[in-house]
Amino acid sequence: MPKEEVIIDFRGPISFETMEELLNELKCAPAFNELRKPVRKRLYGTVVESIDNIYKYAAYNQVDSQGYLKAPLLSVKRQNDVFTISVGNLVLNTLVDGLKIKLDTVNQLDTEELKILYEEVINQEAGETDTGAGLGLITMALRTEVDIEYNFEPVEAGYSFFTMKIDINT
Repeated sequence: MPKEEVIIDFRGPISFETMEELLNELKCAPAFNELRKPVRKRLYGTVVESIDNIYKYAAYNQVDSQGYLKAPLLSVKRQNDVFTISVGNLVLNTLVDGLKIKLDTVNQLDTEELKILYEEVINQEAGETDTGAGLGLITMALRTEVDIEYNFEPVEAGYSFFTMKIDINT
């Protein structure tokens, strides 16, 4: 089995500055720059969306004596012709069912159905309490040729640690 190449391996809070640093790290990686432009765009866009989701939706609870209970994480790795983006962050348990529904939905649809869903969602008017229509998940599903893998691990009352893995073929 060929060796895995780590492009980004980050764990910690996400800020605008952190986003910029992580994206610059990706853009400067030789493995990224060797890719054809369409693949670079798919990979970059997926990483942007992943970081943005952490920034917008991560639940930050009190810091314990060891640091964060579960700090957000982002990794980008390459093995052979596949880049794997892995992300994780703490979420409120009240969001888990909705996220599962959105992820299961995009995983069940083919490319044409995803495009139709994207158009339907983008043309909806957002409600006052709407936290997002799942456009980011739909977009990420369009960029990968396999299902988005995900998991929710309960960590303490009211919180779960959400992990998601997206593969981008070169």
